[in-house]
Amino acid sequence: MLTEGIDPHGIRLAVDLEPLPGSTEAAVHEACDLQLKDRPALAALVQNRIDRLVNDPDLASDSDAFMDAAAELLDTRLWSEFKIYIYRRHSDVRELVNDAFVQSGGSGAEKAQAMVLPLLLVPKMRLRQASKPDAPHLVMFDEFADKLDPETARAFAQTIDRFGFNFIATMPSGAQTKILADGVANRAYEVLAPDRSDGKFHANQVHEVMQWHAPESFEAGDADE
Repeated sequence: MLTEGIDPHGIRLAVDLEPLPGSTEAAVHEACDLQLKDRPALAALVQNRIDRLVNDPDLASDSDAFMDAAAELLDTRLWSEFKIYIYRRHSDVRELVNDAFVQSGGSGAEKAQAMVLPLLLVPKMRLRQASKPDAPHLVMFDEFADKLDPETARAFAQTIDRFGFNFIATMPSGAQTKILADGVANRAYEVLAPDRSDGKFHANQVHEVMQWHAPESFEAGDADE
């Protein structure tokens, strides 16, 4: 699924769910194996932690403490670490996508694809299960591209579009110029706060300030060059 949002001549991505060291390791490996019909380590781990909760005398008369302990023991997000790896162009060496990668000298397209695609994986998976063929592939980004350079901002827009999503983005006035000529058709509106000097409520004013339609000859990959 990750390959749908990537330039076929560009980078590759991989995602791993790596169990944290300790008693949950075998259970996480079982949970990740979709071919298994039985998961004895996972079942035993959950049962063991439930028994610990039920049999702890310090929790018997304190419902708040019980719920806190249950959240800590049974929160599966604490059992493993979700990691994203990237293979740069023309490389078979994978790099962990972390702060060091984001601050490295990689291209805007590499950073955009590595950061955006994993965020869209869950809605993409849910939409594939939708019973209606016209389920809207729409996401919203607040303060989109606020701290991105123009190259990376354009790569973000291309990646989201290539992955099959429409998106609504809010950004400071004038920042829409960052994603011009990105190969993605879009419109920009300016939202103006009303005059409230009379002490009454007035709706915001919304004005279209620009449209961008990609020429037929434009190829999204050209923007990566």
